[in-house]
Amino acid sequence: WWEVEDGRRNQLVQIGQRRPTYKVGRDGVARLELEPTTRTGEATINLAFENNREQAVRAWLKPATRDWILVGFAEGTAGYSTLSDNIEAAQEAGAEDGYYDEGRVAFFAKGRIKGEFLLTLSYDSDREFEEGRNRFATEVDPTAYYTLYADSSEQRFEAASQRKLYVKLERSQFYALFGDYSTGLTVTDLARYDRRFNGFQSEFRGDSVSYNVFAAESNQAFTRDELRGDGTSGLYRLSRAPIIQNSETIRLEVRDRFDSGVVLSTQQLTRFLDYNLDPLNGTLFFKKPVPSRDLEFNPIFIVAEYESVAQSSDDLIAGGRGAVHFAEDAVEVGLTLIDDQTQGAEADLAGVDLRWQVNPQTEVKAEIAETTRTDVNGNELKGKAHSITLEHNSENLDVRALVREVDNDYGLGYQNAADLGFRRLAVDMRARVAERLFLEGEAGWQQNLETKDIRNLARARIRYERGGFNSSIGLSHTADKFDDGDTRKSDLAELSLSQRMFGERITVRASASTSLGTEAESVDFPTKYVLGADYRMVPGVDLVAEYEDSSGRDIEASMTRIGVRAQPFARTQINSFVNNETTEFGPRLFANIGLVQGFQVSERWSLDLGVDQSKTLIDDTARIFDPDRELVSGSLNEDFLSVFAGALYSANLWSANTRVEVRDSDSEERTSLSFGWYREPQRGLGLSAGLLLYRSELTTGNEITAADFKFGWAYRLADRKWAFLNRTDLIFEDVTREAVAEDSWRLINNLVANRRFGAANELSLQYAFKYVRTNFSNIELTGYSDLIGADYRRGIRGRFDVGANASIYNSYESGVTDYGIGIDVGYNVATNIWITLGYNFTGFYDEDFTEARYTAEGPFLRFSIKADQETLKSIAGR
Repeated sequence: WWEVEDGRRNQLVQIGQRRPTYKVGRDGVARLELEPTTRTGEATINLAFENNREQAVRAWLKPATRDWILVGFAEGTAGYSTLSDNIEAAQEAGAEDGYYDEGRVAFFAKGRIKGEFLLTLSYDSDREFEEGRNRFATEVDPTAYYTLYADSSEQRFEAASQRKLYVKLERSQFYALFGDYSTGLTVTDLARYDRRFNGFQSEFRGDSVSYNVFAAESNQAFTRDELRGDGTSGLYRLSRAPIIQNSETIRLEVRDRFDSGVVLSTQQLTRFLDYNLDPLNGTLFFKKPVPSRDLEFNPIFIVAEYESVAQSSDDLIAGGRGAVHFAEDAVEVGLTLIDDQTQGAEADLAGVDLRWQVNPQTEVKAEIAETTRTDVNGNELKGKAHSITLEHNSENLDVRALVREVDNDYGLGYQNAADLGFRRLAVDMRARVAERLFLEGEAGWQQNLETKDIRNLARARIRYERGGFNSSIGLSHTADKFDDGDTRKSDLAELSLSQRMFGERITVRASASTSLGTEAESVDFPTKYVLGADYRMVPGVDLVAEYEDSSGRDIEASMTRIGVRAQPFARTQINSFVNNETTEFGPRLFANIGLVQGFQVSERWSLDLGVDQSKTLIDDTARIFDPDRELVSGSLNEDFLSVFAGALYSANLWSANTRVEVRDSDSEERTSLSFGWYREPQRGLGLSAGLLLYRSELTTGNEITAADFKFGWAYRLADRKWAFLNRTDLIFEDVTREAVAEDSWRLINNLVANRRFGAANELSLQYAFKYVRTNFSNIELTGYSDLIGADYRRGIRGRFDVGANASIYNSYESGVTDYGIGIDVGYNVATNIWITLGYNFTGFYDEDFTEARYTAEGPFLRFSIKADQETLKSIAGR
């Protein structure tokens, strides 16, 4: 539990990643409850309050005291394989005629040593660190196996490592490890460095000193992409592919429409629950449409940070941050150093940061940093950056002052594009001058360091609140001075009104920013009229519609947003949540074949809808202050209209959801349909279906139509003799690129059945088939193949078992048939030790099947040993 004081009468509006449960008591204390975790180290919880204020709570997760746990096994196979048919192909696949042996040892151990330290140790002899095939710890992809599972387990990674060894030693507020890790240097802004490596890391937090250091040998390259939401679920394409699996961090950032270098909110996303990623092609598909702007017309960006394989050998990357703390942690001074020796992409970073909590209401932060890096052309780029921020928040006054400068060549790839190459000075103030009267103002100066263009901005507003009526009046002045002496000014009078009516079910809003005197000249600050309304469909759920029309000397633009805002608690707002987490699959079934819907209107129904539209006419002579930033109104890229609607119905025994998306833009027409269905008519029986239809037609003439249908069936009860798992996939794709057409479809089915005859006999059956048809430039290719398998086992007197297996693989178009027939005898030598002796009368070599059992023709011997803490105790005589 954490307690966060909030003495400024502001309510909590969002709690960072995956939102922990929280309650606000009568004493004004918000108590946060986090889910249990086995990971230790410093945790940071970012709290967002009203008026775009944030508070970071940092706490150390200590290792829990526990008894030793040990899980391990060893297995090996020795055989004499005889290759007859297709011997050349088998040898090319790695099979050899003659003696064969293979083995594996793997174990996991965790427990206390010397009463003070907690040791985690893992080893797997079968794990290889292969250059160019790096892979971080991964959740099981629910689309890769049977759609329905028998439990609602949660996957966690106690000892994730790309290499054979993982070791972690921890005590109180210290740990050191060798394995997979995230560098976690996120305390600072300018010196932020958050990447994933396999190597060494250590972290310590003391009363007066703390550090976080790491070192790794790696051939990885870091990439950061910023993609604008387009009002649909996708597809979105990353700039590099393939990427290292599970190295990505995907989040949504809402940025200030008047200064897109300022991030208003961040939402961290989770793979399989929030999005699907194809690491080979570098494509993203989200479970929920990503709007281009929020309901206040602030632009929304998809920020993807990931690792890919660099074209170099393994090089040393090391760094860390150390800090000293004074005055009971009121003052913190830190030093960050990064040394990246990746050949062809060498980089260094050095930064110093200061945090001073002057009093409970006032905080000062300062940073200065410098980077040196080599670009893709071999040029050395040097850049500097500094920032000073003062923030004061009290019951009646909020003040934020900022001085910031970031060179265009600064950074190692973590800065927003809109933040690079600018010098800023800004002051933002909000004051309560009476019970219902507020005074707000801001002043800012910005300079583009590359073009030397300057923007001056000043705004003042008086706001009045009384019950369901809100109003404000203000003035703003903007002047963009370009390097050639040209100046574009906008002097605006601002007025806004808002009124709740009809028992607070409807809220209507209107605002206007009207030019004073001459026509508004600044492209980012034109004359603007906004009309909006909220309709409360059910308590806590509002349907929101907003329309904005803007016009100036060089621009005409209109934007429309229709969406849903959910407010489950008074003045506490969240914009999306996951529901319908069924017992059959836990949270994974919903992510696999389902969709994320926006709001719940009743016990059984959840709905979602949205409209996202932008239309812009801009004069060729218009002066753009910064092309890397979004326009305040409209878009520099293209006009578009995106519409989506979705619904979910959940009953006692079944649930179904669907969503339709349409996007019409200057460059593309896109349509998609998603559908998911699940039914559990009785205990142990589950049915599921999922469908995705996608069509995209580009103005260049390229087209793609794709369909993916999945059907799953599972029947398994502990007290029944039969168990079945079946999955059917139908995949279709029709692509036209540069006037060349290609279409293909695949039908794949996998069925497994298991039958128990008493306690000693078991029969397993498998049938799988695949049919593929491809048409490329009027050349049609087809293929059908199937696999039939049976395995029978009988236990004898508790120490022996005998078994027989048979399998047939057919590839009908190529005329290839492979048979496998064999018998084996197993003996339980001792507790958790098993030896199997067998002979395959006929067989075939298949690398995948060999992982499960020996399939080649000839004799073989296999042994398996399992060990745990009880086994060791018995060996030690305890």
